[in-house]
Amino acid sequence: MSRTWGTAIMTTMALVGVASAARAEVLAIEGMTPAGSPEFVDIQSIAIERFGGSEGRALAFALEDRLSAVTIFGQDYFDIIGGRAAVPSDASLSGHVTAGIEEYETTAKRRRCVERDDKDKCVTRKSIRVDCLRRIIDYRAQVRVTRYSDGRSIYSESFPESHEQTICFGDDEDFASSESVIRTMVAATASAVRDDLAPRQYRRDIRILESRKGMTKVESNFFKAAIRMTKSDAAEACRMWDEAAASGQVHISLTFNRGLCAEQRGDLEAALDLYEEADRIAPGKSEVTGSLQRVSDHRRALDEWELRQTGTA
Repeated sequence: MSRTWGTAIMTTMALVGVASAARAEVLAIEGMTPAGSPEFVDIQSIAIERFGGSEGRALAFALEDRLSAVTIFGQDYFDIIGGRAAVPSDASLSGHVTAGIEEYETTAKRRRCVERDDKDKCVTRKSIRVDCLRRIIDYRAQVRVTRYSDGRSIYSESFPESHEQTICFGDDEDFASSESVIRTMVAATASAVRDDLAPRQYRRDIRILESRKGMTKVESNFFKAAIRMTKSDAAEACRMWDEAAASGQVHISLTFNRGLCAEQRGDLEAALDLYEEADRIAPGKSEVTGSLQRVSDHRRALDEWELRQTGTA
């Protein structure tokens, strides 16, 4: 190890101090996930058409709100046309939604008081079978998008869901409001459709790798100093890890963290190279495979966004 490298380590340790990390450190990563369906890269406007069924109207309103609110890099992603507007659109969104409620009597075992003292205080509890009422809310939604240019269905998904609750004699609870349960199901469907039709930007805190197993004492101390630095100056922590790598140090934690640094600054090609190197060092490590997928998804989302902007999809 060179004298310059050793001096840099000692200087950095003096600057950072010896306070121990109380929790796992993170780097904030900004990115974008692609739409679940690739068919919508060239769909700019969508007309909300008829939604049948008992909850069709509610889902139509929820979808209109969700899709109208989609923005990517500050730009509206869709032009959503509600009602029976005469304005032409690229595609139409329609569907059918029902929610049935069924109740029936049943029995179940519950712990109940079977003996009380003279002050009416329970002294014996047992598990006994009691009368109950079971309620099942069966929700079914079907959503379809048809492209006007060729009349082809470019999206068709079903969203089945069931909510079951049993209330027994003597329970200290009531049935959840069926209206609120169905509203939650409708909202979940609207969110799922939104993610299928449009990309989503995000900001996530991703944990760095902190294991120093296999490092020399000097390497370990310098690496630990960089970990502490992430609390106040992530760029300096990244510089320190690059410095360690430039000295010839090879370690899964170092390589992975450098990948996070590259991803954080938006250099996705460098991030991918580093994550692939980390995967060669420690094949199948979940943090690495997850980061490889995240960067791959981000690149695909950016490619699709560029196609949408240039109109060459």
